[in-house]
Amino acid sequence: MVRVVIYGRVSTKTQEKEDTIETQIDKLTPLILQTKDREIIKIVKDEDVSGETEPEQRKHFPEILKMAEEKGFDELWILSRDRLARDVDIAGYIRTLLKKQGIKVVALDDSDEKTFDRFKDVLGEMELDKYRQKRMDGINRAIREGRTLQRPPFGYKSENRKLVIDEKYRGLIRDMFKDFEDPKMSVKRLSLKHGIKPSLIQRIRSNPIYTTGEVRWQGKVVYHVEPVVKSASDDSDEKEKKLNLHQM
Repeated sequence: MVRVVIYGRVSTKTQEKEDTIETQIDKLTPLILQTKDREIIKIVKDEDVSGETEPEQRKHFPEILKMAEEKGFDELWILSRDRLARDVDIAGYIRTLLKKQGIKVVALDDSDEKTFDRFKDVLGEMELDKYRQKRMDGINRAIREGRTLQRPPFGYKSENRKLVIDEKYRGLIRDMFKDFEDPKMSVKRLSLKHGIKPSLIQRIRSNPIYTTGEVRWQGKVVYHVEPVVKSASDDSDEKEKKLNLHQM
């Protein structure tokens, strides 16, 4: 049996009645089931998501990407090509990603002409390269301007697209780092004491941003922000400055 995932997307919660997610699903479901050699294993819905939003940034499309990596289905069905994406670059990017995992995208408004389909595949590869370059240009520009590259880590927030400390968590994080120095404090005990999940505590402990202010991208330090916890060298420098001022 061919395993099918249905994807429905609307850009606003008040989408026209003839183009709601449920309408999209209702139109696709009988067409899929009447083939008799297909089964619907999952229906993924993205409501209030623009067609120009990157797939990784959508609310639920990452579920499809994860399933694709795990070879969890064979075909992705959409009512029309623009339900996948309205941006040509993003549409080509998604199709090529799925194709590399052996997954076919079926849109009801796709052409039946094989030559035209092959031409679209070639365009998809070209659009993927173009999209990647466009994305890298955006990332490099964000790095130069010191803007946020991804979701802020716990204890930080984005203000005017810059990473700044969220003051309501500063004291908590500093207390945690003091506890990190105690060999008797296990992750479980830290979790119970501070009311934070063990997985988050491990991420906080391993992220250098809290002590050095280093912001990393793909394993490299790209810029620095204010650290929440001062390192021992920072503390000694500050004490030396105070001592020098006292002696003057």
